[in-house]
Amino acid sequence: MVGFIKNPSGVAALYLGKKEGKNLVYMGKVGTGWSRTTSAQIRKALDTVVSPKQKLTKTIRKPKATWVEPKFYADIEYRDITSEGLLRASSFKGLSRGTRRS
Repeated sequence: MVGFIKNPSGVAALYLGKKEGKNLVYMGKVGTGWSRTTSAQIRKALDTVVSPKQKLTKTIRKPKATWVEPKFYADIEYRDITSEGLLRASSFKGLSRGTRRS
């Protein structure tokens, strides 16, 4: 995860990225798949890694974003990837921290 949109009790959406070689590439956002309790837990975790600027290789404009250090991984289910490389019909399935398995 590379950022999020705040809501009063947690997160409204998560901004996603993935490593491609040495690059961190934007993959879109996810705004569904969690409960109110899980949303608050995600927010609490992400608040510990807030960054003053985005870490993506190619800067994107997202005025409502709170950027984070890419320390957490989201397990995401999605239907397809668009021609622009963005996830389509994505849904959050879980959160993990640390080294990602390939």
